[in-house]
Amino acid sequence: MRRVEMEGAVRRVRDIRIALAALLVLSMTANLALTMSFAGRETVTVLVPATAGPGWEVGGGGVGINRAGARYLEDMARTVAVTLLTLTPENAALVRLAAARLAHASARGAIGAWVEAEAGRMAGRDMASAFYPTEIEADPGRLAVEIAGELVTWIGREEASREDRRYRLVFRIDAGRIGLLRFEQLESGK
Repeated sequence: MRRVEMEGAVRRVRDIRIALAALLVLSMTANLALTMSFAGRETVTVLVPATAGPGWEVGGGGVGINRAGARYLEDMARTVAVTLLTLTPENAALVRLAAARLAHASARGAIGAWVEAEAGRMAGRDMASAFYPTEIEADPGRLAVEIAGELVTWIGREEASREDRRYRLVFRIDAGRIGLLRFEQLESGK
């Protein structure tokens, strides 16, 4: 009788192991199917600004394709241009930190060096500048923006110049994060 009980216990343990193995295989198959179904989907992140208005869109359009909505690019370009071009020797360290956060990883060194050079040039002459955007044109397909406005420069407390300027900003999106790739001044006439 004891032997029969022992064989019954061994069969139950074997049956439980088989059931657990089958559940493990079923779980792995379900996870693989879910992973495959999500791999082909397009993801879009909608960021709602603190002010009332339409939302921003940033997302992937498939493997290797990233996009951002025109409004998001315009707001990002305005933020970047005003941050980089509103510069004094006193705020240079903060501008350099902000530029590092706004720049794409591959452009951080060049953009930081540009901020450093501008701050050094301005410190030697007691200069300051501020940029006031007046026109923004976004090209979501190229992740590029042209922004025009007035760059005002002061020497000491005296206004030294007011110039119409136009800049092109090119962005890159990696893993849902947008970063400034290139910032260049254009001819005023475009």
